[in-house]
Order: sequence, then C-alpha cells, then structure tokens
Amino acid sequence: MLKDNLQIALAQLTSGKLRSLLTVLGITIGIATVIAIVAVLEGYFASLSADLNMLGANTFQVQKWDAFGGIQVGAGDKQYRKNLQPELAEVVREECDLVLNAGAEIWKGGQVIQYSDKKTNPNISVAGGEPEFFPNNGYFITEGRAITREDVASRRKNVVLGMDTVEKLFPFEDPVGKFVKIKGLKFKVVGFIEELGEQALGGSKDNIVVIPLSTFVGIFGRERSANITISVKDVDLFEEAKDQVIGVIRRERKVPPGADNDFAIFSNDSLVDTFRGIANQVQIAAMFLGLISLLVGSIGVMNIMLVTVTERTREIGIRKAVGARRSTIMAQFLNESILLSLVGGVLGMALGFGLAFVANMYLDIPFVIPVWIVIAAVFITSIVGLGAGLYPAAKAAKMDPIIALGHE
Repeated sequence: MLKDNLQIALAQLTSGKLRSLLTVLGITIGIATVIAIVAVLEGYFASLSADLNMLGANTFQVQKWDAFGGIQVGAGDKQYRKNLQPELAEVVREECDLVLNAGAEIWKGGQVIQYSDKKTNPNISVAGGEPEFFPNNGYFITEGRAITREDVASRRKNVVLGMDTVEKLFPFEDPVGKFVKIKGLKFKVVGFIEELGEQALGGSKDNIVVIPLSTFVGIFGRERSANITISVKDVDLFEEAKDQVIGVIRRERKVPPGADNDFAIFSNDSLVDTFRGIANQVQIAAMFLGLISLLVGSIGVMNIMLVTVTERTREIGIRKAVGARRSTIMAQFLNESILLSLVGGVLGMALGFGLAFVANMYLDIPFVIPVWIVIAAVFITSIVGLGAGLYPAAKAAKMDPIIALGHE
C-alpha cells in the first residue's frame, strides 16, 4: 500500500510540475538559506581556527581591552583601564619562573614605507617589538635576522619587513642591507619575514614591518597600550603559568583583591571558543530566518493540498465506495504532502550547496558541509510536510462517499 501511495503521490507531483515547483518555493528558499549560511560560517571557522593557532599551543597574550582583531571578545569595556606599559614584559621575565619568553609589542597602522622612488600603500602596520616578538607570534625570518636585544637597548633604526613590503619595494633585489624610510626616518633592513598569506577576516598578514620597541616609542610616543606576548616552558603547566603572570600583572597594576582584572588574557582556546560562540549566534539567526520561510512554505503546501482534495473529491468517493478505509485515504494525502515538502528540501539543499560553494570559493575559505545540517534539512522538511498535510488529509478521510460521488 505504501508503494502504491508513493506512486500516486509521484504521479500527482509530476502532473503539475510548475504548480508543484511554485508550491515548494518557500521550503526551497528556507532550506537553501540555512545550508548556505551554515556552510559559509563553518568554512570561516575552519579558516579562523588555523589563523588563531598562530599563537602556538604554549603561548598567550595580555592586552588592555577584551577585543581581538577589532572584534569584541569577553565581557567588554565596562571599566576604566590604564595602558599596559612595555616594562611589564621585563617584570614577567624576571619574576615568573614558568615563563619561557615574554615580550612587549606596540602597533601603529596606516603607515607608508618608502624606498628610493617607490612607496607602499598607506596600509602597513608598524610593530615595535622585542626579540620575543617573532617566536611568540609565529613569525619566521626568511633571510637576514630578527630584532635583537642590542637593537632595543641602543634604539637602533633597524627594520624587519613583511613580504607585502618586500614585494612592493624590492621586486628584483635583495632588501637586506638596504635603507627604507618610515615617517621620514631612514631604517636599515636587517631581515624579512616569510610569507604568511591572507587572513580569514580579510586583509593580509604580510603588511607589517617590525622595528625595535624603543625606537618605536621614540617615534610614535608612549600613549598606546602595549601587548605582552608570553610563552611558557611546559605546556602541561600552561594554566599555572597564566595564573602566575596574572598575579604579577595585578600586583604591578595595583588591582585590589577581589576586583576584576583590568586587562585581558587571550590564548588559542579562548579565541577559538569566542569565535565559535559568534558563529553559533549567527547560525541561530539564520535558522530563525529559514524557519520563517519554511512556515510560509508549509502554508503553501497546505493550500495546494486543500485544492488537491477538492479537485479529487470524486476519486476519494470512488475509493471509499470500494472499501478504502479512512486511514488509507489519510495516508495517501499525507504521503503526497510529505513528498512535496521533501522535493522542496532536496531542491533547497542543492541550491544551498551551490551558493555555499560559490561563496566559499570567492572568499577563499574551505568548503565545509556539516552532516548534521543535511540530516536536519531532511527531518525538518518531513515534519513540515506532515504538519501541512494533516488537515487536508483529515478532511479527505472524513468525506461522505455518497456526497463525494455526486461532486462535479
């Protein structure tokens, strides 16, 4: 009987292809919206996870505010906070025996680097750093050397270039040993960083140059807060090292006992968890929008099924007259409603996959389709079809066969 009902449902579906397609349009759009958004977010998250892992498994960072890459992380700016002073890095190095490296860094964006008659775009970030800047941030020197402790102590005008600057200013020559200008001052190129590529949130990781922290402060001033990057000796003692650092920084900043930290701590896990939370919120919003579209689609399915019941009243009367039970009639129309919704779901999945593939290719992020979203799409469309078909199916099942047979 199930096979017969499915054959009848399929015949009804194909007999009015355009009508069926228009009926399931809402379901198709709803499923496609959810799948496309979830796939893009999953691709972004996969790319972001790789980006955020640059800190290393044994590294964390201390910042003034609860924000990373311009995105709010944590509780937010609810209290007045003093700038973090670069000298905190030296205190941590001296007093925290679980710390391997601790270095201060300060950033200034929107700078132009000049060599001879060539200039970069005004989008270069200048970092003032200490020797720990490079290992703690996962930067590796391709040629030349990094900033040294002597560079910092002597306020030397030395610079390490990112690959964007190298490619722009030195397309056909070795930059090491050459002189570039930053803020009108001459800096000697002592090395350059290996290519890092694009960030998942947009922009390049290679549009940086690094100068000694002391030189940076002399040029740009001390009004900016420093970031303190810290790596620990033993990854198994990561949390203990973090607590040790927090205790020292709270003491140095005179944070009262029981008061919240007036600084933020970031590690790979905390950043990944935060971005996962953001992605989940967006997914919930996408599902809400998709459910609205599915609701509209279910109303369309219900309407077309009511029309179908009316059109096939005489057929229903004949089937009941030859002994068809109410449950049989009801199952027939429920099967048609569910099949109609599933067709909309399949079309929606195909459209969603296509949109996600194009978007992820354009954004240069991995194409990821979670299995759970496919299972959820099939389940939801089945439920929508069942719910939309209940009333029309019940109406058909309750028809009086004599009245139905006399219907014109």
